[in-house]
Amino acid sequence: MPFPKGIRCITLLSVILSSASGAMIELHDTTSIETDVLLFERATVFSEGDTIDRSDVRVLTLSTRASKLDMDIDADQDIRELLDKAAQAQERFPDAKGVLLIDDGLNTLNEDGTRSYAYHFAYLVLSESRRSQGTYSGYFKEGENEIKILFARLIKPDGRSIELGPDDIIIQTSPTKGSLFFGRGKIVTFSMPEVEIGDIVEYSYENVRFNPWDKGVFEISYFFQGCDPFIYSRLVVDVPEAESLLWKAYRMPVGTEEPEITHRNGRKVYTWVAENVAPYVPEPYSPPSGDFTVKVQVSNQLNWDRIFDWYAGFQKERMKITPRIQELTDSLTYGAETYDEKISKIYHWIQKNVRYISVKGASSSGVSGHPAEFTLNRGFGDCTDKSILFSTMLEASGIEAYPVYVGTNQSVSLLDPQIPQYYGNHCITEVFLQDTSFYLDATGSADGGYSRYPSFSSADHGVYALNAQKRKIEIIGVPDADQHLRKYDIEIEVDKEGNLVVDSELQPRGPYEASWRASLSRLTLKEDQTTRFERMVNSIAPQAELLSFAFGNPDDFTTPFRFRLSYKLNDYVKFAGPVAIFKLPEVAGHLDFKEVSLRERKLPLIYSTSAAVSHNVTVTFPEEWRIAYLPEGLSLETEQFSYRAKYENQGNVISFSDSFERQKREIKPGDYPEYKSSLTRVSSYHTKPILFIIDGGSK
Repeated sequence: MPFPKGIRCITLLSVILSSASGAMIELHDTTSIETDVLLFERATVFSEGDTIDRSDVRVLTLSTRASKLDMDIDADQDIRELLDKAAQAQERFPDAKGVLLIDDGLNTLNEDGTRSYAYHFAYLVLSESRRSQGTYSGYFKEGENEIKILFARLIKPDGRSIELGPDDIIIQTSPTKGSLFFGRGKIVTFSMPEVEIGDIVEYSYENVRFNPWDKGVFEISYFFQGCDPFIYSRLVVDVPEAESLLWKAYRMPVGTEEPEITHRNGRKVYTWVAENVAPYVPEPYSPPSGDFTVKVQVSNQLNWDRIFDWYAGFQKERMKITPRIQELTDSLTYGAETYDEKISKIYHWIQKNVRYISVKGASSSGVSGHPAEFTLNRGFGDCTDKSILFSTMLEASGIEAYPVYVGTNQSVSLLDPQIPQYYGNHCITEVFLQDTSFYLDATGSADGGYSRYPSFSSADHGVYALNAQKRKIEIIGVPDADQHLRKYDIEIEVDKEGNLVVDSELQPRGPYEASWRASLSRLTLKEDQTTRFERMVNSIAPQAELLSFAFGNPDDFTTPFRFRLSYKLNDYVKFAGPVAIFKLPEVAGHLDFKEVSLRERKLPLIYSTSAAVSHNVTVTFPEEWRIAYLPEGLSLETEQFSYRAKYENQGNVISFSDSFERQKREIKPGDYPEYKSSLTRVSSYHTKPILFIIDGGSK
């Protein structure tokens, strides 16, 4: 909320107030002291009747309504210190686009379970792309938390300071694109005016959470590294003396892994500091930043029991098998003879008939969903809603199933099970059959709702799943590469003029199948379908001519999906006197490994899931042409992938077949050079042409 006129947070200054001024001292024990006389020197604060240790002060604010504010040091000292820090940072990191000079976070847990986060930020802008650092936005919800902007200013290189006024702070309700909000959430935001290269943006705010989801759970993830250098980064965790904490430091600079722990006045304070941390350089196909950056995680949960109980309590309340749910389930599974048939019918119905809409609201809706029948009646819901409904309908059919929380593999850092915490940005379903269990994702947000059983979104592969009702956490395995096969069958006719007629059929599996089903289901008009496939064949060769196309019903999940293309490539074969030069169309494009474009990597290369590609190609060429050169076969077997390819010839027909399989999701930096070299061999193999000699001379 906007601060009153003339109020400013005092952090490092040592000041004496005249009696005409006012001050408010807020302590960690939630008590407050108002005073007109204040002496603030180093580690001690003196008011009219109190002597207070600085470590006990949570927030100190001054009202400058008085005509005079006497300071025992130069009021511009903190500005000069920031400018000096900025100059030193530029010398240390001359190529930086911006520098985070101060990154100071204080997390406070009170005796009653309420908590606050106070943050001090100072950032040096060194490029156009970093001018956006002058804008701040914070989300709050009336009845749950409050954000106080303590101060904000813009410091120019010459030392001038432009203070943010209370009228510059805006509070608004602003729904996120693609989401529905059913709560009282609002955004407090401000933008510093006239941010220019060389300026320092500085501000401080406090987020007070007086009604957290669970007052008994206190957890923190704090990052000491980003895309810009961090000059001074500090995490302070202030808890009651009796509170027990688990914590873990990841990749902290040597000597800073252990926190400094102090005890005072019934409080326990943990402090981590990292200085001059170099930025990480983003690389394509990198894991989420939390998997490789410098960070600390803290939790007051010594095991997962309380979090399991909290999640499971919400879920059980909402998984009620009502008469309507039972009736619908029975009608969908009527005639199904096996559990797989039952699961498949319910899975596909949920994907197609309950729209995915991200619904933001209270914790009971945003984290643990709405009652199953409520979601069924309105016909839409977020991932948690759909998982609860799916799990409930499976239970109604006699199949054990539960909602589980995951952190998708391209967005969320991999969970550390040793540090119990709230977890996940997505909710899917774990299904139990006899002695096994497996996962399904009925949400449809990533694949358009077209995953054919038992396939599920690749974003869920290789991540931890938290099943609260079964009280377990485990890694979701990466499906076998064969389940993600893209199988191409291609027949090619070559005429004497070097023109080709190609009949190509693709049968994709897994996420590829879901993607094609979703894509083609949206193209209901023949002209839109034609345009789509024309673009596809033009990507093979610019002058390609689409002859025909056909594909299966995207909504028919009883059989694998496939589509067929027929197209003509005019003047495709190149001639050099009596020699005809021919390369297989399509194949090289399906084996184009853009992810290994870097010479070396400092970060792992991460795929969403496993992959497999195979080709069976037949080429019929004119009888007057004789094969002068046919590439030999290729066989590669590495730790990361396998590839086998071979050509065969009989009469005027050439047959080509190959298979590529990669099971691993992660390629470590140390393995990258060999991996890149091996994939390059595969790509280079398909640059080799087939050479023909034309009997009777040149074309």
